[in-house]
Amino acid sequence: MAESFIDQALNLVQEHIALAEPIVFALGFAESTVFLSLLVPSSALFLGIGGVHGAAGGQFLSVWLAAATGAAIGDAITFALGRYFKQDIGGLWPLRTRPHWYVLARYYVKRYGVLGVFASKFGGLIRPFVPLVAGAMGMRWGQFLLASPLSCLVWSGTFLAPGYALTAAFS
Repeated sequence: MAESFIDQALNLVQEHIALAEPIVFALGFAESTVFLSLLVPSSALFLGIGGVHGAAGGQFLSVWLAAATGAAIGDAITFALGRYFKQDIGGLWPLRTRPHWYVLARYYVKRYGVLGVFASKFGGLIRPFVPLVAGAMGMRWGQFLLASPLSCLVWSGTFLAPGYALTAAFS
């Protein structure tokens, strides 16, 4: 019975394999966009998607790049929102109700600058708030665009690759 379910699930994924890139793009975007990220656990989903997509015969590279691109666009929008709203961001939900997120994001940006933007991609709940705060603190676009796309590539690869690797190991 379990094998039948697994076979059916893999057949479903194979039939709709062209949707993998748009789905991971949307998940990466949501995970990196301030406020949306609180609703979408993309990192956890990427672990499963990597395994299922790999088992269905999908290729890692296109999914990895789609996820990283979505995340980078989400980061850029969040950074732009920070630059636009500047000091008002501390009064916006959820930073208004969780000021420690704002304090931690400010610490990352002030202490580590570009490296803080890069490292924050692996910081769980703080992930989307560092680009927002970096924008509000006046980080230059060039600096931000040096760190964000690279961190998005590393982050998405870190969470997608294990599923592909396990699938390859058991094939």
